Amino acid sequence: MDEASRARIRIFLNDPAARGQHPVSSEPPSETERRPWGFRVEGNAPPPRPYEPDTPEFLYWQIASALGRGRSLWSRLLPGAGTWVRGAVLPAIPVDGEDLNAFYDRKALHFFRDVNAKTGEIVQSGDSPDIVTHEQGHAVLDSIRPDLWDAPHFEVAAFHEGFGDLAAILVALDDGDLARAAIEETKGSLDHSNLVSRLAEELAAAVVAKYGPDAALPDALRDAVNSFRYVAPKSLPDEGPADALSREPHSFSRVVTGACWDVLVRLSLAGNGSDRLAALQKAAQDLGRLVAAAAERTAPTATFFRRFATELRKAASGDSTTKAAVTRALTSRDLLSAKESEPDFRSESQASVGFEPEPLTTRVLDAIRESLGARRDEEILVRASRTDGSLSGRRIRDHVLSGPEYGPADGAAVELSDSFTVAVEESGYVTAARVESAGPDEEEDAREFVRTLARLGRIAQEDGSGSDARRLYEERKSHFVALEPDGVRRLRRAWVQGKRP
Repeated sequence: MDEASRARIRIFLNDPAARGQHPVSSEPPSETERRPWGFRVEGNAPPPRPYEPDTPEFLYWQIASALGRGRSLWSRLLPGAGTWVRGAVLPAIPVDGEDLNAFYDRKALHFFRDVNAKTGEIVQSGDSPDIVTHEQGHAVLDSIRPDLWDAPHFEVAAFHEGFGDLAAILVALDDGDLARAAIEETKGSLDHSNLVSRLAEELAAAVVAKYGPDAALPDALRDAVNSFRYVAPKSLPDEGPADALSREPHSFSRVVTGACWDVLVRLSLAGNGSDRLAALQKAAQDLGRLVAAAAERTAPTATFFRRFATELRKAASGDSTTKAAVTRALTSRDLLSAKESEPDFRSESQASVGFEPEPLTTRVLDAIRESLGARRDEEILVRASRTDGSLSGRRIRDHVLSGPEYGPADGAAVELSDSFTVAVEESGYVTAARVESAGPDEEEDAREFVRTLARLGRIAQEDGSGSDARRLYEERKSHFVALEPDGVRRLRRAWVQGKRP
C-alpha cells in the first residue's frame, strides 16, 4: 500500500460547536465524482492529510467528507436514484463570499465564511456537517421531486427545509459515534435535546451575535426536539422570533422535523431494548426509508404537510409496530386526524379512476387525462417511484396573478399542478389510480404565498438579466419573473438557503 492510499484526514463529525466536538481522524472519500450522487469540491484538491481547522485544506476535506457521508446514506435510501437536476456531478464552493449562510441554486452548493462578532472566531458554514448535508438534502429532494422547486405553496417551501434538516439528522445518526453520543447525552431519553437534534450550533451563535437573540435559538439554528404543532401557515405571521412559529419556511419546517423526530424516538423505543445504539440506528434507517417513500408520493398542494403525513403512514403500513409509532407521533402533532389518523382529502378536486386491473396501456393514461381535464395535445409529466413501483405525474396549469400586491409578479403566472398517482403491481398491472386537481384552496394559497414574497421584498425586478442566482442571492431575492419561450411571464425560484435575518 502506498503512502497516498494510507493517508487520513481530520474532520468534524458533527457541528464544530456541538458539545465536546473535536476533529477526528477519518478516511478521505474516494471517487467523489462517480454516480450515484457524485460531487466535486471546487478548487485544487490538497493531498489527504490531518490539516488544522480554519485552513483551506481542512475545509476542502471537511466538505468532501460530509458530502461523502451523505452520498452513502442516500445511495441506500434511494436505490436507482443519484443524478442531480443539472447532471451527474454537483459542485460545492467552499467559500463563496462573506456571510453567515449557505445555499443551493440547482447549479451548486455555496458555502460562506465570516466572523463571530462576539468572539472574533472564524465561522465557515462548510465546516458544519449539519449545514453541508442540509444543503445536499435540498439537492437530493430536488432530484427526486423537481416539481416542488417552483411550487407556490407555503408548506412545500417549508418541507424543502424540513427535508434538509432531516437529511442532516439521518447522516449524523448513520455514524455510530454520534448516535452513541446522543444516547449518552440524554441518558437514553431521546425526546430531550441533544447534539444530533440541535443543528448548526456554531453558525447560530454567530447569527445571534450579529443579528440579536431573536434571530436563532440560544444553542442551535433549529432543534428537532420541539413542541410545535400543525396549524395552517396562513394563520401565522410572515416572520417571527426563533422560539415562535411563523409561516417563514425555516420556521414552519420545524413542525414536520419535530414530528419525524418523534417517529424516530418511538421507533427506537420499539427496537432492541438491550442494545440502544443498534435500536437507534435501525430506527434512523427505517425513518429515512419512510421519509424517502413519502416524499416521492406527496402531491404538491397547499396541504402538503398533512398529505405527507398520510403518505408516511401508508409507507409504514407493512409493519404494525412501525405504523403505530408513526400514527401516534403524527397525530400528536395534529398532522393526522385524532379520529381516523388519516385526513380526508376527498373533495370535488379528487377522484378515483375506476377500472379492472390491467396493464398500463394508453386507455389507462387516457382515463387519467380525461379526469385531469387535459387536452390530448397537453403535456402530462410522469415519473416512476423508486420505492414502491407506482407512477406519479402532473399536468401543469398556469394561474395568473393580477394586482399591485404581487409586486414584480403582477401579471405573471405561477404553476399549479393537477396530480395523479397510479398503483402498479410487480406484474405490471395497474390496480388503482387517483387524480387530484388543484382547486380554489391551491389557488388562494398560491396568491397569498406570492403576496408574502412581495411584502418581504423577495421577488426580483425584471431587468432582462435572467436567473443569475448568485446576484439574486446577494440581493436577497429568492424568486424572479422569467419571460419564457411560450410568451408567458412566470414566477421562478432562484435558490434555497439557510435563513438569514
